[in-house]
Amino acid sequence: MPVESLDATASRPAPPASRPSPAGRGVDAALHGVAGAAALVLGPLAALAPRGLPVWAILVLVLSLAGLARRRAFGRILRPTPPVAAVGAFLLLALASTLWSPSDRALATVLEIGYIALGALAGGAWIAGLPAADARRLAGLFLAGGLAGGLLFAVEAALDFPLNRWWNSVPDDQLPNLLNGNVPKRTAALLCLLVWPAALAVDRFGRKALALLVPVGYALACLPLTSRSAMLGIAAGLVTLAAARVSAKWTRRLFSAAVTAAFLLVLPAALLFSGPLDLDHSGLLFRSAQHRVEIWGHAADRALRTPVFGQGIDASRSLPPDGAVSEFSPIGDSLLPLHPHNAFLQVWLETGAVGAALALAAMLLLLAATSRLERRDQPFALALFATAMAMGSTAYGIWQPWWMAGFLSAALMLRLATRIGARIGNKTR
Repeated sequence: MPVESLDATASRPAPPASRPSPAGRGVDAALHGVAGAAALVLGPLAALAPRGLPVWAILVLVLSLAGLARRRAFGRILRPTPPVAAVGAFLLLALASTLWSPSDRALATVLEIGYIALGALAGGAWIAGLPAADARRLAGLFLAGGLAGGLLFAVEAALDFPLNRWWNSVPDDQLPNLLNGNVPKRTAALLCLLVWPAALAVDRFGRKALALLVPVGYALACLPLTSRSAMLGIAAGLVTLAAARVSAKWTRRLFSAAVTAAFLLVLPAALLFSGPLDLDHSGLLFRSAQHRVEIWGHAADRALRTPVFGQGIDASRSLPPDGAVSEFSPIGDSLLPLHPHNAFLQVWLETGAVGAALALAAMLLLLAATSRLERRDQPFALALFATAMAMGSTAYGIWQPWWMAGFLSAALMLRLATRIGARIGNKTR
C-alpha cells in the first residue's frame, strides 16, 4: 500500500482561490468530470478487467498533477519527508540494479514502480485538498461503482464468467482453465482490498452497522468461489478490524513487530520450511501450498548468493535454474514461475539487504501514518494493511503493475473516505 496516500499531515485546506476565468472554469469542470468517472469506474474495472488498473492509476496520476497545478499546490509533493526519502532511495537502488538484473524488463519495472509511487504522493496530496462537497461526491461515486463491481463479480462467478469468456473468446472446453486460473483470483484479490475503503466510506456516511457488513458480505458472497489468498486476506482484515477497535495503538505495535520479523526471518524461514521441515511434502498442505514452499526454498537459496544488493530488480522472472528441478511443474528457462509468491522474499531476492531495509522503513512509516488519522478511521486503515500484507505474502509478484495499482487505488480511496465530514476546528470541510 503506497506510503504517501495515508499522510494525514497533508490535510490542510487549500488556500482560497480568486474567481476563475471562463477557461479556468472549463478546466475545473473537466477535472471534476474525470475525477467522478475515475471513482465510479474503479469497481467495475476491478471486476471485469483487473489488468487494466494501471491505466486507471496513470489517469489518476495525471488528474492529481493537473489538480495540484490548478491550485498552485505542487509544494505539497516537494517536501523531503521521511517516506518520500525511503521510497526515493529504494527507486534509486532499483534503477542501479538494472545494471546486473537478468530481466529484460528491469527498467520498465522501475518505471512502473515510479509512477505508482508518484501517484500515491500526488494523489494523496490532491485528495487532501479537495473541498468537502467534492470529497463526499467522489466517495459516493466510488461506493456506487464498488457495489456494481461486487455484484457483477458475484453474478459472473455464479454463471461461470460469461462476460469474461465472451470478451476473451474463451471456448467452452477451456472453461475449467478459466475457473482455476488467475482471472477470477485477480478480481477477488482487488475487491478484497477495496472493501476496506468502501466500509470506511459507509461508516463516514453515518451507517456504522452497515459498514461491517461490507467486508463480511463480500467474504460470504464471493470468496468461497475464488482464491485462498483472498480468503486469507479478508480473514486477516476482519480480525485486525476487531483488534484495532479494541486498541489501534497495540494493533499497530503488533504489526510493526510482525513486519520487522517478516523481513528479518523470511530467508531462514523459507529454508527451514523447504529443508528440515520438508513442508513441500507435507500432507497437511494442499498441493499449491506445497508448491509455494518449494518456490520459497529456491528463492531463498538464490537470495543468499547476493545478500547485499540482490539479483537485480525483476530478476525473479529471469533467474536461470542452474540445474534446479521442481516436483510440481517443469522448470524452463527461469528458476521461478515469474515471482516467489511472497513480497518480503522478492524484495530480498531482487534488492538484497539494502532494499529490504528501505522497504521495511517505508512500511513502518506507513503504519506510523495511520496513527495520524482520526481514531474512528484507524481500524479500517489497519485492516487494509493486514489484508494487503496477507495477500502480498502468499499471492502475486509485488511489482506486477495491476497489483501495485490495486494497492494504490485502495489507499487513495481510503484517503478519500477519511475526508467525508472531516473537520477543522468547528467547521466541517
